[in-house]
Amino acid sequence: MKAPFPWFGGKRDVVDLVWRALGEPKQYIEPFCGSAAILLGARKPASLEVIGDVNGFVANFWRCVRHQPDEVVRHADYPVSHVDLGARHAWLLGQVPRLSTELQDANWEGDAKVAGWWLWGQCCWIGSGWCEWPVGQIPHVSDAGMGIQAAGQIPHVSDAGRGDLLTSSGLTAAKWIGELSRRLERVRVIHGDWSRCLNSHYGGEGPGTAVFFDPPYLAYEELYGKGDKAVAQAVAEWCAEHPKLRIALAGHFGDYDLPGWSVTRWELKRLTYSGGGTKASEAIWFSPACLPTDVGAQASLFGAEQ
Repeated sequence: MKAPFPWFGGKRDVVDLVWRALGEPKQYIEPFCGSAAILLGARKPASLEVIGDVNGFVANFWRCVRHQPDEVVRHADYPVSHVDLGARHAWLLGQVPRLSTELQDANWEGDAKVAGWWLWGQCCWIGSGWCEWPVGQIPHVSDAGMGIQAAGQIPHVSDAGRGDLLTSSGLTAAKWIGELSRRLERVRVIHGDWSRCLNSHYGGEGPGTAVFFDPPYLAYEELYGKGDKAVAQAVAEWCAEHPKLRIALAGHFGDYDLPGWSVTRWELKRLTYSGGGTKASEAIWFSPACLPTDVGAQASLFGAEQ
């Protein structure tokens, strides 16, 4: 099972590796869920599962898939259109203030129109910039500095990839979203800072609780951060304080120094739109409470980003 949209930096290629280390926990937490690749690749659903993301469009999508799958499909069903991609991009960014408030209520079932339009655009848009969720600010929604007018963005129109991602798997959109909805029936979807997923209601200090962290990588935060303490650094400090939990922490090789933790190095081949590719040296750190992965110190896992 996988998400019906592409996600830069997704971890679908290492799902098996991660679950060999985490085992079958009673409680599973994924604070940076994105495409929720690890959750969806679990061998067996945990009794309590919590996912979250600071990106409100992501959190809203997963909530709506859980509660309103048919409405998500209805709003996502639309042909690829350049002018509509720009118009919907601006409209969706204009919903950020309202969504920011609504998403604070963990029982809110989401906005299916926003979810469907976001999904459609996520599948059509090339590269970065689609509905990027602002942190601590209201986005600019005119044609002066944001959106398709400024970026000159052309949507996917071939049959090679994402423009028709909802049907590329051989499943109908309704069936695909319906299966995801059933999988998410008991999953709690949280929006906001990563620590919201880790309050006292979720988990204990034993190996029955597993956490998968995939924070923004340190190199990315050094380029785009605003001088505040890096999220990845704060996450690593939290991990170091909870060695009795089964924790997997993703990053670039060399990012973290966690004594007593094992680390598996792997390479992800990211395909470019020109047909070439780049390789990034990635790694996953496993806490002392994790199970042995039996893959040695390195793993070579090549595949397109998911």
